[in-house]
Amino acid sequence: MKENAILDLIDLIYERGFEHRDWDYVLERLCETLRAKSAGLFFIKFHKNLYRVLGSYGVPSDFSPEYQEKLGVHDATGTIMKALPEGTALGVIDHKTSKIDYPDFYQKLLLPNNVGYISALNICNNTEYFVGIGIHRGMDQEQFSDNELKVLSRLYPHFRRVFDFSDILEKLHEKEELLSSALAKVPLGIIAIDADMRIHFINDLAASLANSVFGLHIKNKQLFTDQTASQKQIKAKIQSVLDGQVSASSLQLDNNNNMTPLSITITNSSIQGLEILKDELNTPNFALMYISHPDFCSHMSLGVLKEVYKLTTSEAQLALALTNGLSLQDYADSKNISIQTVRSQLKSVFNKVQVNSQTELVRTLIMSSFNLLS
Repeated sequence: MKENAILDLIDLIYERGFEHRDWDYVLERLCETLRAKSAGLFFIKFHKNLYRVLGSYGVPSDFSPEYQEKLGVHDATGTIMKALPEGTALGVIDHKTSKIDYPDFYQKLLLPNNVGYISALNICNNTEYFVGIGIHRGMDQEQFSDNELKVLSRLYPHFRRVFDFSDILEKLHEKEELLSSALAKVPLGIIAIDADMRIHFINDLAASLANSVFGLHIKNKQLFTDQTASQKQIKAKIQSVLDGQVSASSLQLDNNNNMTPLSITITNSSIQGLEILKDELNTPNFALMYISHPDFCSHMSLGVLKEVYKLTTSEAQLALALTNGLSLQDYADSKNISIQTVRSQLKSVFNKVQVNSQTELVRTLIMSSFNLLS
C-alpha cells in the first residue's frame, strides 16, 4: 500500500475532521485506500440507546436516519468492539457466522446493504460514549487483511486527537451556553469588553440592542457607535474603569434616528467570576457594559420564552432579538448564519407562538411579558 495515500488520508483527517465538518469525504478516501465498498463513523451511548452516524460513504441515503431511529440497537459491530480497548483494529464481522450468531443484525443491516465483512477501529471507548469506524466489503469479497488492519491502527492516533480536540470545543461551547443562558435572564444587555472595545462576551439582549436603530454596531467582535464623539466617550469610560479611577461610569448613547437613547453603565465588578473569559485570555482586564432601553421589552427571559412556547434556544434568541427591534438580516449577521436559516427559524417560531406575522409576534410577546414573569 502506497505510503503517500496513507499520509494524504492523515492530512484529510485533520483538515476535514475538526469540528466534524466532513467525515463523509474522509470515509470515501479511506474506502479507496483499503478497497472497501462502504464505511461509517458511529457515535453510540449504549446506556441511553443513543445511536448516531457522524459520517458515511457508500450506503443508501436513508441508512443514517434509520440507524439512528431503529437499526442501531441491532448493530453487533459496536457491541463487540465496545468490549475491546481504544485503538483496536479488528476484522470483526463475517456474514457467514453473523447469520447464525446475530440473526437480527444479519437480516436488518448486513443483508439489505450487501455487507459481508466488516473491520472496525475503536476511536473512543469510555464510560460516556463509544466512537468507532466500520469499513465494509460485500458478501462476494473477503475480509480485510492484517496489513490493511495495520493501516487502520496507524490512523487511530490521528482520529483520536481530532476527537479529543472536538471534546474540548464541545465542553467550552456547553460552558458558554450555560453562561449565556444564565445571563439571558438578567434584564439588561451585557457585554464584556476590553480597552480596545473588543467584545469577549455578549448576551442575547445586548446583541439585539446593538443595531443601527440605536446607534450601536458590532463588526468582527468590535464595538462601534454612530458618532465619533460617543465612541471616544465610551472608550475613555472603559479605560477609567479598568485603571481603577472609578468603580462604575454611566452615559446616555444618542443616535441619529431620534430614538430614545440607550442607557449604558460600565463597571469592572465580578468579571473574575466569568470563567469562560479566563479560558480565552489569561487576564481579568475586562469591563462589563450593561445596556438597557426603556421602550423595549428588555426584561423578557430567554428561559421563560423557551418554557412557555416550547421554543428551541435558537428560536427563543430570534424571538427576543425581533422583540427588541433587530431586523432579520441584522440578526443573521450577528449570528453569522444565512438569512434563509433565520427565515426557517422564524416560521417555526410563528407556528409555536401561533401568530402569522413578525408584527403580531412582537405584539404578542410584549403584551404577554408581564404574565410570563409573574
